[in-house]
Amino acid sequence: MPRWLIHHSPNTLTPEEKSHLAQQITQVYVRYGLPPFYVQVHFTEQPAGTSFIGGEQNPNFVALTIYHLARTMTTEQQRQGFLKHIDGVLTPMFEPKGIDWEYFVTEVSRDLWKINGLVPPPAGSEEEKLWVRENRPVRL
Repeated sequence: MPRWLIHHSPNTLTPEEKSHLAQQITQVYVRYGLPPFYVQVHFTEQPAGTSFIGGEQNPNFVALTIYHLARTMTTEQQRQGFLKHIDGVLTPMFEPKGIDWEYFVTEVSRDLWKINGLVPPPAGSEEEKLWVRENRPVRL
């Protein structure tokens, strides 16, 4: 699964912008062959006075933490290609609004990952293709 945790200053993103961003993020992963339901995007508005950058409050900041379990990137080309896709989603959303943002990606072994008590099928397998078609975990 990719899980995105997006922490942001109050009133930085509208509900419509959050929905649009979540859809765009999901499409990045669908292009790589993941089932859409693998992609989780969670928004958390940080109340005023609870988030500081360099010791100062920033009223227009977004911090993104991206966890990868379903796939890992093994080459520099893959890493740079992925970062380019993400920048292509975030920059048009944040830059025109003068939002400062920062993100990082962490990749974790999928050995301890389950969905609905099921071990997700191997990447690219026929079982995973079934999960893509059904857009849900399927007990085999």
